[in-house]
Order: sequence, then C-alpha cells, then structure tokens
Amino acid sequence: MHLSTFIKSSCLAIFCCLLWACEKEQPAGEIHPLIQNAYQTREEAQAAVDVLYHLGYPSISLETDANEGLPLAWSVYLSGLIESEASEGYYPNLHQGKVSSPKVEELSKKLYTSYFDAIEQADTIIARINDSPSVNAQDRERLQGEAKFFRALNRFSLLRTFGAHPTARTSPTSETEATLYSLVVKDLQDAIARLPHKTFIENKSRVSAFIARALLAEVYMQMSCLPLRENKWVEAVSILRPILASGKYQLTGHGSSEALSAYNKLRQNPMAPEYLHTWQVKEGRSRAIFSFPSKAKGWGNVQTTVAFNAYQPSKLLQSIYSEEDIRAKDRQYFHSFFKVQEGNKTVFEVFDPAPYFWLTGEGEHLSAPKVNQLGAYRYSEILLMFAEALCQSEATVREEAVDALLDVQLRAMPHLNREEAKAELMALGIDAFLQKVWLERFRELVLEMKMGYDIARTGFYPSKVRGSAEIVFIPLSEAHSSSGGPLPRNLRLPLPLSPTP
Repeated sequence: MHLSTFIKSSCLAIFCCLLWACEKEQPAGEIHPLIQNAYQTREEAQAAVDVLYHLGYPSISLETDANEGLPLAWSVYLSGLIESEASEGYYPNLHQGKVSSPKVEELSKKLYTSYFDAIEQADTIIARINDSPSVNAQDRERLQGEAKFFRALNRFSLLRTFGAHPTARTSPTSETEATLYSLVVKDLQDAIARLPHKTFIENKSRVSAFIARALLAEVYMQMSCLPLRENKWVEAVSILRPILASGKYQLTGHGSSEALSAYNKLRQNPMAPEYLHTWQVKEGRSRAIFSFPSKAKGWGNVQTTVAFNAYQPSKLLQSIYSEEDIRAKDRQYFHSFFKVQEGNKTVFEVFDPAPYFWLTGEGEHLSAPKVNQLGAYRYSEILLMFAEALCQSEATVREEAVDALLDVQLRAMPHLNREEAKAELMALGIDAFLQKVWLERFRELVLEMKMGYDIARTGFYPSKVRGSAEIVFIPLSEAHSSSGGPLPRNLRLPLPLSPTP
C-alpha cells in the first residue's frame, strides 16, 4: 500500500515538472496549446463578431458595381420584373435567362465566396468563445447569439441563391436542402434565446432577438413552400407574434404633403421605428448612383461620374399599382423627372422610373447619403408575413390576417374605406386572399429585392389579364421573359464550378 502511494505521488510530481518545463520552454508571446483557442479579452471577441456586420450578406446587400449594378438584385433581374441600363456584366445574361454564362458564373462565385467568408468567421467565433474564460458568461451568450444569427443569415442566403450546397466551402458534395435548413433553424432558435428583445436603437445598433425572429419567420415560410413543402406555417405565426405584441414597432404615418409621406420619411431615415434593423457601411458607393439614368452624368446639379438606372421597374411591375396608390406617385419609391439648369434655362428632364428612395434631400437638392445605410425588415413586411402565415396555418381567411394586410394597404391607399375593404377580403377564398397578400408584397417591398424569391417559393408569377387592369398569378412554368423564352425553372443560380477556397 505504501509503495503504491509512493509511486502515485512520484508520477504526479514528474507530470507537474514536465508541464512546468513545457510552459517554461514555450516561446514568449505564444499561447499554451490548452488555451490557444481562447479570446484573451472581451474586446478581442467583440471585434471578431463586429466583422460579421460587414461580411457576407450585409456587404452584398449594400454593394454596388459602377459598371454592372447590384449583385443582390440578381433574382429580380432574372425574373424580368426589374430591368437595368447596364450593358455589360451579369445583367444582360440574367435578363435573357442565360444563367450558365461566364459573367453569371463570376457573380455566382462572388456570392458563394462572400457568404462562406461570413459562415467561416462565425464558425471560428462559435468554436472559440466557449473556451474564453476572460469573457464573462453574459457576453459569451450575447456574442454567440450574434454569431449564430449571421451564420444562419448567410446559410439562408446560400440556400435561396443556389439551393443545395456543401456545408464546407470546398467540399465536393452538397448536403440536402432539408439538412441545411435544419442548421439554419437551429442557429436562429439559439440566437433568439441568447439575444435581447430590444429595438435597433435600444440595442446600440446590434442585432437583436426581433430581427432573428423576422429572419426565422421568413425561413419557415420558405420551408413551407417550394421545394421542401414542409408545413411550418404555425411556427412562422408563433415566431412573429412577439414582434407584433411588443409594441416597439409601428407603421410610419404620413405628414401633411406627399413630400412628407411615410415613404419619404422612411427614405430620409433608415433608422426609423418601422425598421427592425439597419445595415451600415462607412465606405463604398451608395445605391444612390443608380437613382438617375446614364444621361444624368451630364447634368450639372447631379454631379456624378457614375450614373445609370440599375433598378427600373418593368411595365408589368408598374401596372400592379393603382393610380391612387401613393407608392406609385412620382418621388415616392421612384421618380421620372428632374429639374436641370442649362445656362439661363431650367429644363425638366424626363426618364424611365428610377429609384428615388435611395436618395436623400429634397427637390433639386438630392444627394447620396453620407453614410451608406439600408433599413432591413420594415414592420410592413412583418405584417405581410403574418397575414400570409396565419392564413396558411388556419387554412382559412381570418380577421386578424385581413387586418394585417389592410394596415399596409390603407397606408398606401388611404382613400379606401376600411370596413368595405375588409368585408371584400373576408369574403375571399384562401387562394384568392393569398394572391392579394403576394401582390401587396410586390407593391410594398419592391425595393427589398425579394420578388424573385417570392416567385421561386410560391411557384407563381404575376400576369396581366389581356384587355384588363387585373393582375393574376400564373404558374412559373407558363411565364416568359421579355425576350420570349421561358423563365428558369427555379429562379436560382448554378453552384460555382470551382468554388474559391
């Protein structure tokens, strides 16, 4: 017994001496292997998470190319509902449905690389944060929640862009969409549990549980539609209700003139209470360079070296608005004239509709915003998601869904009588009501660039009834591009042939 105790004590002493010797021989400045994954300070961990705010989807959503246009607009370019003056790059090929062209391949690689950059950054943070005793438990939870939100956001972006894809950037095989969606859902559920239920302002410009809820609701809606057809409508309703019940968000109201409309207020203030979040970058071109036609480069009071209309609504898209709809009026979402000074003369230049919403200022004193900002998930979008999800989950037209849709419609068309409009909507069958919601999404969210995603998930495309102003939805398989050919079957991009490592 004494001999056994002596041997154990000796072994312990030898182990301690060896460990001390290893630590003593470790070069100065290197971290011991046992703690090499740890963040040394809270500030270091915070800085790693801050990178995610300017990587992947947030970066792509604000990126503008002086010659080609808007990478994030690829799906609406492909749908044919949005056109562009761009004569080079990916737009002409997307417009013609040529998704296998070299220029579209370049765009695919850009998106694939950017989204995976963010996913890998989030992977690293999530792996390291738990081994960081210098970061207190509360901060670890919050930072993990933010990292998981961004990992889910970028994984969802890959799914909507390519469908099935590898879980690792250079893996030769793709995972199933069902498996990838389960990863997205798990990350967002974890994020919601870890993040505070605060507004963008309250949370000091950081993502909160509210935007994570909005994203998860959108994920559930996508899962419930093509191609998975999983029934997640009840989950979508459940995840949206706390946003509606919080009382923290509201639709922006109109002022006394069209210049002070809700849409102009939102244009001037991307941090208005209607927005759940705001993406921000301090450098790079603003979307405002695409708010004028290319001929505007010669107008003295525009003063820009880059200008072309990269986001022009098609004739079909313009026709979905009624004449009374405030959003369709000039200098709301779009504009089509500008006062130009030519010597001693003032000339009104007229052009095809271009985005007015991406400018700041008023009248002839319009300009690009000083800080490149983009409001994300307006409360109006939350209401429209709720209306669709509730109708689908209940398999009938509920009053609560009708009220949510009407809140959005009546802001745009305040001349309507609410009770009469409500009675008409309540009398609709479920399919007819859903088409009203889809059409309202197209009208309200035209600048959010999600129309292509909506067409892909529902499998339906808007079409004008011959000899009538009525808009109906037809199967995507029956829709044709402006060049006369059929639209791509699922409105997606092909995976890059050789993903960038």
